Amino acid sequence: MSKKAQTSREPTRRQVARSRKEREQLRLIYMGLGGVGILVLLVLAFGLIQSYVIEPNSPVAVVNGQEIITRDYRQRVRYERFLLDNQYQQILQQLASLPQQEGEQDQFSQMIRNQYQQFASQVLQQRSIVDRQTVDTMIEDQLVAAEAEKRGLTVSDEDVTEAINRIVARQEGGLTAAAASETGTAVAGASATAALWTPTPTFTPSPTLTTTTEITPTATPANTATPAPTPTLNIIAADTLATQYQNWLITLADATGLNEAAYRDIIRKNLLKEKLGEALGEEVPRLAEQSHARHILVETEDEANAVIERLKAGESFADLAAELSLDTVSGAEGGDLGFVPAGSFVAPVDEAVFTLPIGEISEPLESQFGWHVVEVLEREERELSPAEYSQRQRQAYSDWLATARAEADIQDLWTSDKAPADSFSSQSS
Repeated sequence: MSKKAQTSREPTRRQVARSRKEREQLRLIYMGLGGVGILVLLVLAFGLIQSYVIEPNSPVAVVNGQEIITRDYRQRVRYERFLLDNQYQQILQQLASLPQQEGEQDQFSQMIRNQYQQFASQVLQQRSIVDRQTVDTMIEDQLVAAEAEKRGLTVSDEDVTEAINRIVARQEGGLTAAAASETGTAVAGASATAALWTPTPTFTPSPTLTTTTEITPTATPANTATPAPTPTLNIIAADTLATQYQNWLITLADATGLNEAAYRDIIRKNLLKEKLGEALGEEVPRLAEQSHARHILVETEDEANAVIERLKAGESFADLAAELSLDTVSGAEGGDLGFVPAGSFVAPVDEAVFTLPIGEISEPLESQFGWHVVEVLEREERELSPAEYSQRQRQAYSDWLATARAEADIQDLWTSDKAPADSFSSQSS
């Protein structure tokens, strides 16, 4: 048989079957690999959808049916972190710039240094809780928005722009024209008020007893001093503000991912909160029941009982206060605490001052400062001092917020993994 005949011979049945089997095996292998590839792609796609669609749009909280979604929360966290990190770095820079002094000057320098270090610690403490605190802030924003809508309070675009300009101006070490005008008006108003004010001596509560009001020394009439020259205000020009604002937006975008619309929305919410606080503050009455009382503070209950026995025996309250009271400030005034509104003292004393019948001596009252013997001299409705009124105005917002949170339907869904990654590391101060 010729070679040509041999090469053209058809494959046997066994060879055909083997070839068919091998092709089938290859087909199954390719199908398996394709299936695995599709499965991998599905897993990757699901992971991407979970990471970039489902998770960012899941809520961290729901307030009266309105969701606060994770994407917005993460963006706000980055912004709040950025502000705190900047503040911390500025404190470190100020610390580093403090000169090294010797002797008495060194003591003053060390005091300033300690204050800066305390500020730095406070910022770090706030930084450590900012992720959780931001949820509370955003819940507060929702409650404020609802209350503001009820009251017809709004914030205009012009308000937002002016607020941002003031931020940028402060960064440049100056003021906007509007802020400078307000500053000048405030200074002039304060000067006019001071010129008309006739100080009257009043008793003030002892610092050791006061918990909510700041103690100020008794005013003493004096000759009118020559007013100091008004400092020149550094007003930042409009074109400089515009340029620096654009630079600030670039910085924010790079550091936090915020665009201009999101940044303006944050400022708008802050302004709305301020407006609501002002509206609530205006509702605070200027008149309040005040009690005029005096007290004697001693170390032990036995000493307090001995004081009461001496008072019952007819000894003078003022003389005993001057002799025995650990509160030397009021003791020097016969124990007199002056007229004060409710909430001015530690709880046991405050309750006695506003519940004891006039002229009655209390039982011994224990506080963290020792044991008190209290007598109420009179009670009447009086106008609050500027400091007390201001404090009550600030408290009005806190009280409203506590009530609003208690009454709202809030679902807090936050967990720590909702927060964005954090690369912050503190430097030793």
